Amino acid sequence: MPIAHTLSSFGPKRRRPPVLLVATFAKKPQPPYLRPMLEGRAAIVAAIFADLVDRLGRNRVVVGDDARRACGWPSGGRDGPLAVALPANAEQVEAVVRIGKTRHAPLLPRLRLPVQYPDEVRDVLIVDCSGLQAPPIIDIGRRTATVGVGTPAALVDRQARQARLCLRTMPAFDDGARIGALVACGDPGDLGSGAGSLLQDVVGAEIVTGGGRLVQLGAADWIGQQPWLPVGLGNPLGQLLGSEGRLGIVCSVTLRLHPAPDTAWLTASGPASRPALLSLASLARQALSVQACDTVLGRERDELLQVDVRVAAWDAADLPAAQARLQRLAEQHQLRLTTAVSEGRRVKLGMQQGQWPAAVDHGPVVDVLVGWPDVPTLWDVTQALYGEAGRPPQRIWSFGHDGARLRCVVTVDAAGGQRIDTHPIVARAGALFDAGAVPTHVGSLLRPAARERMPTAAKVLGAALQRAWDPEGNLAGKTGIW
Repeated sequence: MPIAHTLSSFGPKRRRPPVLLVATFAKKPQPPYLRPMLEGRAAIVAAIFADLVDRLGRNRVVVGDDARRACGWPSGGRDGPLAVALPANAEQVEAVVRIGKTRHAPLLPRLRLPVQYPDEVRDVLIVDCSGLQAPPIIDIGRRTATVGVGTPAALVDRQARQARLCLRTMPAFDDGARIGALVACGDPGDLGSGAGSLLQDVVGAEIVTGGGRLVQLGAADWIGQQPWLPVGLGNPLGQLLGSEGRLGIVCSVTLRLHPAPDTAWLTASGPASRPALLSLASLARQALSVQACDTVLGRERDELLQVDVRVAAWDAADLPAAQARLQRLAEQHQLRLTTAVSEGRRVKLGMQQGQWPAAVDHGPVVDVLVGWPDVPTLWDVTQALYGEAGRPPQRIWSFGHDGARLRCVVTVDAAGGQRIDTHPIVARAGALFDAGAVPTHVGSLLRPAARERMPTAAKVLGAALQRAWDPEGNLAGKTGIW
């Protein structure tokens, strides 16, 4: 036995120092989207992404370069949207709003990506409402249709036509427009026509407010009443729809349906000029007043004017007489309309060929409403602004009983570094307002110009509405509702 061992065994016991035992456990591997990221914006994006994936699922959330490309931003860099969420129902929209409220992330609802103005998506959480495609519920007895805002309008119109019903001013062709865009959900809607806009038929809606509350406004028994009272508080549905997604996110709407007449389209084309447009406006005013037609559209592009006129009759046997009456009126205004094509035939051919005639340009646009006396002045102003931009005019006119709706297409050279907000139509939108035009869709492009000309009472009312529906500014943003 070793000596050292023997002495240590029989000598006095030495007290050993305490040993600190540290137990280490193997960590469970975390998913990639939960790994620690850089501090600051990256950490916020990671937290928002984790919350959205937990509530919506991985296939309904987009971040990083995929989110930038979806919104029109170039790939790379750290700017752009925080994330893009694609909810499928109102409950998921409510969850997204509450996540944005918890993470202090501004929300921006949109129905079509990429957005018109890419700078508006910087450091915001995009709520893509195109996935809210609840199937249409047609109530033939009450003549209503309840549908999600992401459902194509043409699908609702075709299903309603099976019961001899239709949407207001909605031709039976598919131009990609969605119900939410037609009732002002933050995107350009339809141009309207002689019978008015589809917004007038909204009698109910399911909305998630900026505070994260799911509310249902309106009822089917309001069919015989106005959608909202023109005076006083009344039904707040009109206020929420008019905010264009800055007080609440519209998830579904209930629309009033109308009897579907037999219709036919007549077309004409020719050089675009001031006399040609004024002649078309005179024809539209006279034809709409005597109910010879219900829709008059004029498209100016590449110095050509394309005219589309729709004739309606409650009996198919009366269509030829209505067409002849309209053609006589057109000849008095030096406009020759071609042979009419029934709307049903156009739909059938389009379905067989798989191609639908496009009627709406979904690029950046400016929509205004102008009265009949101001149509020539507005044409001169827009012509000068397009000339200042160095591009040929691209305008779409839609004439109605109360005047004309004008859509100015804003085309910019993104590759050359040109910005949308520097285009003369947008930068000098005040000239349009001075010419008598009223914006039908403010959006992000016209909001600064509209705010400058807004009276103080309107700003105070907007601030009061924001405190009621979006007190923390989750949807209204830094600038408020206006």
